[in-house]
Amino acid sequence: MSEDSPASPPPVSGPTSEPVGSTPRWKPSTVAVKAGRPEHRPDQPLNEPIVMASTYVAGGDLEYGRYGNPTWTAFEEALGALEGGRCLSFASGLAAVATVLDLVGRDAKVVAPRHAYNGTVLQLGDLEARGRLQTELVDVTDTAAVVAACEEAVAKAPQYGHAHWSAAQFGRKEGASERIARMREVLQRDDLDNDSVTYLQYGLFKELDTLGDTEAAWEALMAGAAARRSVTFHDVATETAAFDALIEATPASWIAQCADVPQDVTPIFVVGMPRTGTTLLERILGNHPAIETCGELNDFRQQMQWANNLRMNLTLTPEIGPYVAGIDADIVGNRYLSKTRHLTRNKAFFSDKHPINMLWCGPIMKALPHAKIIHLRRNPMDACFSNLKELFAHHYYPYSYALDELAAHYRNYDRLMRHWHAAAPGRILDVRYEDLVTQPEREAQRVQEYLGLPALDGVTDILANKKVTTTASTLQLRQPIHTRNVGGWKRYATGLVPLEAQLQDLVQAYRGESAAAA
Repeated sequence: MSEDSPASPPPVSGPTSEPVGSTPRWKPSTVAVKAGRPEHRPDQPLNEPIVMASTYVAGGDLEYGRYGNPTWTAFEEALGALEGGRCLSFASGLAAVATVLDLVGRDAKVVAPRHAYNGTVLQLGDLEARGRLQTELVDVTDTAAVVAACEEAVAKAPQYGHAHWSAAQFGRKEGASERIARMREVLQRDDLDNDSVTYLQYGLFKELDTLGDTEAAWEALMAGAAARRSVTFHDVATETAAFDALIEATPASWIAQCADVPQDVTPIFVVGMPRTGTTLLERILGNHPAIETCGELNDFRQQMQWANNLRMNLTLTPEIGPYVAGIDADIVGNRYLSKTRHLTRNKAFFSDKHPINMLWCGPIMKALPHAKIIHLRRNPMDACFSNLKELFAHHYYPYSYALDELAAHYRNYDRLMRHWHAAAPGRILDVRYEDLVTQPEREAQRVQEYLGLPALDGVTDILANKKVTTTASTLQLRQPIHTRNVGGWKRYATGLVPLEAQLQDLVQAYRGESAAAA
């Protein structure tokens, strides 16, 4: 029996299966019961059971097969309804890979990392042997090989903007003029989709920036940002109201009523705006033998959704206030630790480096009273410019494609972090990016002291950390720590005048705080 009656929709204030802030419909538990289920008939069970055995097909005489399983269809429809999209399930991981490869055009070339799953490598080899497609396995640590693969992709599909953008990411002055000319030529085509235009313009920005032609580079960056913004939803007023609601819902008294959770393993949350040094700090943490780095996890957000039986959208709305205020911290904290334990490799500490967790510092401190939170700060102009010039995946960081929206978001982020500090003094450690790159040993020692760990020398040798990272900082991490990006926004100061005007007070405050701490 579902808890909502289909005869009348649930009240507006009640939980729904839709993201926070959208039109209320069904609770997730109701969706899971209803979705994918045929109308009840007298000769059938109320709900046909979902059987995940890959060879089971129900109906009449028992049949066996790896596709066309009606109980799988019910599962796909239920999961798709819960996630707000379409779902496909497969009998194995290789079956999923095969489906993706079926979408690749005949005679196309697939470039894959040499260390890919062996079954996938064998599957690619088989398809190549049968003349279905071409494959190339690349050592991703071999820059020349990766560049060559990108160049071949450009030659095969010149209209594919992503290939041009990828080829531009290596900061190569040699041949940059030729790559710029070919991107400009491709941009004259009338058959380009929005994604290709966006990637081509961001690729142009990168190449022109490498050559020092900042005027032309800025023009390309603005064109690329405008293209992505045209297909991206973001509303400053809604975001600001959401931050207001989040701050109001999480006073010090609320945070102080902490959950009861096991404390044998300590999570370290590395938070901040993206492109502010969070990955650099994670690499330093990973060089300490007591810390396991786990990358950007979504687990804390997922456990809040579990506890509230309600999905959250990537875009915050004012409903986030009561949503967060109503979480069961014991459930969230215990489930988070349980769901991440397999990642810790029996170490005493593990890091969760998702920058967006800055939104959840209050709930984290409430649900995980022993957790450590390290907040990366950066000069507001450098932080915002680094966001502006980064082409993020669709739907992520939608504020980053227009200067006024970027300024508004930075203000919201800044006041939220000040709220967390005021609500729980001493719980969060601020680390300035400028200090981290100019005095890495000192900052590493300060971080280790905050964690209660013995200070070890050599943890700042990030090249010694061979763990794979998939963030936007991948290429930068192939170099030793450097200071080249400190004040990088100044090369584009003319174009950034509107942003600087909107953040002038915060820039001055940051400089004052940095000087006082020196």
